[in-house]
Amino acid sequence: MKKIRGTNNSNNKGKNEGRQSRRENKSEGIDYISHLPEAIILHILSFLPLKELVAVSFLSRLWKSMVLALISMVPSNLNLDEIKMMGKYVCRREICYPKYGDGHTPDSAHQCLCHSVRAARRKFEEFVDRTLLLHTGCTIEKLRLSICYDQNMPLKDSSETYDAHSEYTKRIDKWVQFAFRNNIKNLELDFSKGKMFESTGWDKIYDMPHGNFAPKNLKTFILNYCKLRPSIFVVFGSLQRLSFKQVKIFGCSVLTIGELVAKCPTLEDLSLEYCIIPNDFMVSDQDMKIKRLSLINCKTDEWPMFPIEISAPDLLTLTMVGVYLMNSTIRKALHLADVVIDIKQKYGDHIQGDALGILLTSLQHCQTLTLSTWCIQVLPTGENLLQQLPIQLLNLRHLKIVVGLTKQEYPGIACLLRSCPNMKRLTLDMRRPMNVVWNALQDFVPNIFDFEEHSYWQSQNLPYQCLQHSLKKVEVNGFVGRSNEMKMIQFLLENARVLEKMVISFIGRNAFAASTQQQQNNYMQLQNNSLQLLNFPRASSQAQIEIFGNPYNNTM
Repeated sequence: MKKIRGTNNSNNKGKNEGRQSRRENKSEGIDYISHLPEAIILHILSFLPLKELVAVSFLSRLWKSMVLALISMVPSNLNLDEIKMMGKYVCRREICYPKYGDGHTPDSAHQCLCHSVRAARRKFEEFVDRTLLLHTGCTIEKLRLSICYDQNMPLKDSSETYDAHSEYTKRIDKWVQFAFRNNIKNLELDFSKGKMFESTGWDKIYDMPHGNFAPKNLKTFILNYCKLRPSIFVVFGSLQRLSFKQVKIFGCSVLTIGELVAKCPTLEDLSLEYCIIPNDFMVSDQDMKIKRLSLINCKTDEWPMFPIEISAPDLLTLTMVGVYLMNSTIRKALHLADVVIDIKQKYGDHIQGDALGILLTSLQHCQTLTLSTWCIQVLPTGENLLQQLPIQLLNLRHLKIVVGLTKQEYPGIACLLRSCPNMKRLTLDMRRPMNVVWNALQDFVPNIFDFEEHSYWQSQNLPYQCLQHSLKKVEVNGFVGRSNEMKMIQFLLENARVLEKMVISFIGRNAFAASTQQQQNNYMQLQNNSLQLLNFPRASSQAQIEIFGNPYNNTM
């Protein structure tokens, strides 16, 4: 009986534990979150990453309505990066290569690679489709769509007839159309993934789809690595910033920059970087209202340069970087605050000197001017052997020049000092010396540089108005201590009558000294140079000299 009672007790105990376990499981299955107030649910959803938020929207109609309510109240920031998403997908799965016999064949490896890339891309396509569908009609604060548009990507086996790349292009077209036809404030379309034009060729880069796009609320548009017909856009009603990087602008009825800007009545910032433009794209009679213009390493299909003739009454900043300079003028630029001209070229001629002189004359109202060493060397090589510009830069207050202080830079520096009578601040950014090669000026160059280098500054007779009346601060960055640097500083100290401060940043001749002996040499050089600099005569009794530089760690 005891045994039976024991068995009954054991059975009863097991039943009780089972009932308790079922109660616990039942309690665990209760959906507490769905019964929370809507405000709390929305607050919880706001912490979810985009991927999880999209997944939640597919749980039920209720959750989809919650997600839609959230994104309708809080504009989304969408960063859809194909390479990152495909990489995560592939890393989470082991790719099994098909085996033939005892091992792998090259064909099987290629097939497996195609399969894995296609599978990862399909997941990305589905995610983008769902994300954009979910945001249809909603305000999107920022959409960044980064696509690896590479026609060499292994998407197709030799035995297949399905053209995956063509189908993917159609899908991208739909995403681009969505971007321009929905309420997006900031848009970036990047088809490069770090590639440059030369790596693939024009025939293999993405071609923006046709369409009469007229986004009303778009404020910023960044486009990278594609072909573009400007005619696809009707108007950008609210666009403030437009940036093209590695974009080829083409089409049967190509617009000029003036006509393009006219489609953007509120545009303030225009940037073209590594773009291929039509020959006369930068020639326009229209007044452009832009405030900032940046042209960096652009060219045409035929030439590495192009003429620039524009009218920009509201222009505040201008940046021009390239490998050559043609005759260019910026008309009506009465409010220019900052101009940078950087030509990266080893050759020069008097045509370039004339072109630079004409350009600087049209920029006579600028307040801050930065010029590269090439500009300094070619400036005085015009046919009139410029002692100064035809029209002085009366508004210029700050001149920044990148120089090595070689003999070929002296006439250009002197020309600029005479052309800036009201300059208050001069910055010398020292770089490794680089002399322009004058292939076309064999008989002309000796007349330009026919002087004794060591006594050039002492032999100058023409007056420098800025040194006599306005120059108050001089900055020398990257000072090494070469003889030419010392003589330039001595000339400025002896002639700048109202100078208040000269700041010299010393780096030493062994800028990356590692050994103790090299560091000690830097220290001794700094001491010797400092003594010489401090002992130079000063035309201004108020002039102070500050020397910075730690020769032990070479930091400023």
